[in-house]
Amino acid sequence: MNKLKFLKINGLKFVTVVLLCALTTCTLMLSKGSTLFIVSQIQTSVEPKFAKHCFDEFCDERLEAGPVKVEENASSSWMWTLLIALIFPDVLSFVQSGFMMFTLGRSRPNISCIFITLFSKIAQTIGTCILFFIALPELSATEGAIVTASLGWFPGVLKCFIDAGKKRIWIDVFAVLCQFGTLILWVALRSHHSQIWSLPIGLFLSSLGWWAAWLPQTDADDTNGPCGVFKKMRDLSKKTEVNRKEKHCLNLIVSLCKIITALTFCFASSELRNILPKYEMKASYEKTFQTVTMPGQPGFGIPLNETLDVLNMVCIPNNLPTATTTRLEKLQIKINGESVRAGVNVAYPDEDDCTAYWKRDCSYFPPNFPYPSLNYVICPKGEGFGSNISDFVCINLGTCCKPLNETDCGSRTKYTGSCLNMDSVERSFKFPNDSSEFRNESGDFIWSLVLEEKATIIYPIVALAIQISSTYLAYWLCYFACQSQVQRECFAIPISLSQILLLVMLLFMCREFSADPCSYKGYFPSGIFFNCNERTFKSFFEHNWMFILVSLSQAWITIQIWFPKSEKLAQDIFVDSFYESLLIEQSMIFRLFQNKKKDKKDKEAMKEAGALPRVIGCATMWHETKQEMELLLHSVMDMNEDPQDNFTWKQRIFFDDAFEDNGCVNEYVLQLFEAMHRVHQKRKIVEPPTPILKDTSYGGSITWQLHNTKGHDGTKVVCHLKDKNKVRKKKRWS
Repeated sequence: MNKLKFLKINGLKFVTVVLLCALTTCTLMLSKGSTLFIVSQIQTSVEPKFAKHCFDEFCDERLEAGPVKVEENASSSWMWTLLIALIFPDVLSFVQSGFMMFTLGRSRPNISCIFITLFSKIAQTIGTCILFFIALPELSATEGAIVTASLGWFPGVLKCFIDAGKKRIWIDVFAVLCQFGTLILWVALRSHHSQIWSLPIGLFLSSLGWWAAWLPQTDADDTNGPCGVFKKMRDLSKKTEVNRKEKHCLNLIVSLCKIITALTFCFASSELRNILPKYEMKASYEKTFQTVTMPGQPGFGIPLNETLDVLNMVCIPNNLPTATTTRLEKLQIKINGESVRAGVNVAYPDEDDCTAYWKRDCSYFPPNFPYPSLNYVICPKGEGFGSNISDFVCINLGTCCKPLNETDCGSRTKYTGSCLNMDSVERSFKFPNDSSEFRNESGDFIWSLVLEEKATIIYPIVALAIQISSTYLAYWLCYFACQSQVQRECFAIPISLSQILLLVMLLFMCREFSADPCSYKGYFPSGIFFNCNERTFKSFFEHNWMFILVSLSQAWITIQIWFPKSEKLAQDIFVDSFYESLLIEQSMIFRLFQNKKKDKKDKEAMKEAGALPRVIGCATMWHETKQEMELLLHSVMDMNEDPQDNFTWKQRIFFDDAFEDNGCVNEYVLQLFEAMHRVHQKRKIVEPPTPILKDTSYGGSITWQLHNTKGHDGTKVVCHLKDKNKVRKKKRWS
């Protein structure tokens, strides 16, 4: 039985760890992927970005893609989206710190602590803004995914000082040289970048904010180190130490300054580069797609000079005087075997396109100016001209366009999805009266149409929601993993895997999109996708080979994430409050306490002083069965076997109506004694605890002191017995 229970518990733990690892990996990938998607839409110059658009099947044969007109607030929408994502954690920190200061009171940290923290955090905010608003928009998404691995130079330098005198110092130095080397290599290998200075400057400044986690946390090492570096680092660590109240005050000041810095940089940069004429904050914007198509020459005997020849006109208005009847009789034409007056509107099929037709229109011109008109009509999406021959009845009935599955296209090309008209109504274009507008000097037919499609893009608000929610969830999952002592399985592994998996996914998606812009049309709107280049997997790594070096150097600098030092239920796992939303992976690994040392003496002192958190389990009993009592006591025994280094655990049982009328305990209390004895027998504990009985003002109490286990004195289980003669009947005292 115990073996089966052991397998069940460990099997459940294994499944939980696997699910937590998978969920953390997915949220980290989604966070960084959504960030790169937003960055890919930002315009860094006055000229609009080139974007590939998706057209339906056969569209490439009939369309010549024109420019895409985007409203001025389009880039503004995406920049506001990125800016909100950047400052969101600081807004949370500001609100949380303000609330805690209001409830706990205000206590200001020393000036040196405020100055040092503000300097590093403002520098980091400026670097992050330079990196994401100026540098990364001109790089591909795959390059953006690997650039952030070059942010570990400052923690690497601090690690060199910490490891000075150790054998592994040469590996630390090599890792730092790789980090610095990539700052130079990015400049050398990306000379086409119009703002190439922004890459090294952004990477350099962004790394300055991650220093607090790399300072010595105790005075265990009393060595001064080379040139007294260790002593200076310990002094700096002491200057920046704050208590709980001071921490909230510091976070309030820092978060407010970071928000102001980010807003100022965004507006100043946009104004200097003149890329945002307006600063409208909109959740959506309109994009206009211009497309050029060249219909075939009108066929079926339609004379092109018909609209020019007044003397030989063949389109007569219907409201001519009766005196012209003789003339009208001479102008009868036959359509589909029936004699029809020439004044009736007639529809002719387009010989090349089943989704469009020619319409001769006579009813919209005044009698004094009876020039006939010829119009080219495009049917709505999913419809086509329903006849292979001329038709005059459908004009008046409005049935010229029918669903394609009900249309006989004959020899005409049948386009399954209209890329000319995406509306639900017909679109009509008047054929020019002057032949110079539809023929060139050589007499060739050159008439073309300029089509426009307007689309409302709501993706900025959608991308922002995905970025904020996934980043927030990823942070708390990482926090929970470290707090639950599964740091290696559910923090270190996801952090390492997510960066590689995202890079491979982006390379695959960009390869598919470059080959076919419609490959992701069900997931992304036309013209909105990641910044992609035309490189294959092999060519990408040939041009970005330094990614391997910088990734290995980052892995070595943060190797401590594979050796957990956080204790169970610890609160101070990460330095500072919350996270850097645009750099979530680096924010986690560089803010994790690296030099934290467990101090058992402090833990014992806190335990003796009663400063550890106290957890009290409460249960009520009345007429429970023996099995129910045993189940409760098994849970109590499980908690007793759990390490209690960071909290104290006690169990209280409140027993209602525990006495008979003669003052003796009832059968259910005796049953509890038997259950306690039986539980110890099942767990093969030779000496069950001796119960201590005591009279109380409300009846009595029974105390069991469970056996010692895993470094603590054993759980104290106290059962309070209610006597209805001493406590008013039906009084809920438990």
